[in-house]
Amino acid sequence: MRDLPFNKYRAAMDVLQRGHDLLVEGLAEEVLDQQECLLEGGFQLHEFLESQGARLHFLGLIMGHLEQSAEILEEEAMRRNQLAAPKPDPTHSRKRSRNRNSRAPKPRRQPPPNSEEAVDDIPF
Repeated sequence: MRDLPFNKYRAAMDVLQRGHDLLVEGLAEEVLDQQECLLEGGFQLHEFLESQGARLHFLGLIMGHLEQSAEILEEEAMRRNQLAAPKPDPTHSRKRSRNRNSRAPKPRRQPPPNSEEAVDDIPF
């Protein structure tokens, strides 16, 4: 199969994923630094959620859109590759193997009992 073309959406997702990892690492450190204030659940917890939660939420939305676009691009490329692939030549297709020697005569079918007509005879 041919290689898929460069997918700029996947490349952008890789960059954003590295940014996401740094953001989450920073958030973890910030939570641990402010754990006493955040555990009280007051103003600082709500302020933290509004400021940091929105950044993570929007980053997730952007990555979702990039993922969808990347999949569409890959599906189109695969479809084009399948259409461009050469079709097998039906004249060179393999024949089914026979159980009998090809030089042996075709076995004749036996008529059912109590029948006077031969099975291999053409009825018309």
